[in-house]
Amino acid sequence: MKKTLIVQAHAKINVGLWVKEKRPDGYHEIASLMQSISLADTITIRETREEGLRIECSHPGVPLGPDNLVHKAARIVLEHFRLPACHVFQIEKNIPVAAGLAGGSADAAAAMLGLVRMYDQPIAMPQLMELGLLVGSDVPFVLHGGLALATGRGEHLVFHEPPRPPLAVVVAVPKGVQVSTRWAYENYQPGQNERKEEAFRQILPAYRNRQLVNLRHVLFNDLESVTLHRHPEVAELKERLAAGREGVVLMSGSGPAVFGLFPDRRLAAQAAANLDPQRYDVFLEHTIRASGK
Repeated sequence: MKKTLIVQAHAKINVGLWVKEKRPDGYHEIASLMQSISLADTITIRETREEGLRIECSHPGVPLGPDNLVHKAARIVLEHFRLPACHVFQIEKNIPVAAGLAGGSADAAAAMLGLVRMYDQPIAMPQLMELGLLVGSDVPFVLHGGLALATGRGEHLVFHEPPRPPLAVVVAVPKGVQVSTRWAYENYQPGQNERKEEAFRQILPAYRNRQLVNLRHVLFNDLESVTLHRHPEVAELKERLAAGREGVVLMSGSGPAVFGLFPDRRLAAQAAANLDPQRYDVFLEHTIRASGK
């Protein structure tokens, strides 16, 4: 009997993003606080009799061939364990595409975890995260999940306990806007690193202790200087979501997704109610712990 497995692929937000100088390998040195949230895609993995890997997804923005990170991730895991490639990966998209929420990386990580579980392969999470880095910079983090301070190009991770109780999160994306991560980094001009170092140092303790007023004063995302200039609708979205002053609002990654952190779901729902669903895709979510916890 052919096997089938269903896996959740959780999005992540960047609670602060400091982009430093470009490295010789072409990547930028970064520092970021990464947090998993409850917003998730669903990946169904099915064994088939036909040889090869196939991607199925109804979202027009998701590639169905080898360009999909799920395809690359599955190939790496199957070759590592010397397993035959005869699978279909059905992706049910809930995470907005090209929005700065690591949706593609999350799907790839879910495919890797799913294949390991499907065949009960003995591999420790650190080793699986090393394989994930072959797929993309965000994949090691989303494999583990939870809260981590990320440095290097995002692959050096120090994990921490997320805020308890979880924070409520509003995620909003302007309809029809997508941002290329590569474009955002290529157009970013680094600077003012001494001032940013002092601010960034205060983000983790303020965030973990749910001190949202303090967090609001120190939180920043360097890529806002690029994306908000090209897409003023993202700046307008930030203003609308922050209008009530109860939460902390920031663009995630290269955008255009914007998130708001709130102490409880009631305040988050009030802030979300200010956003026109004709103009924005809006999600009411919460922060989550590491996978399996």
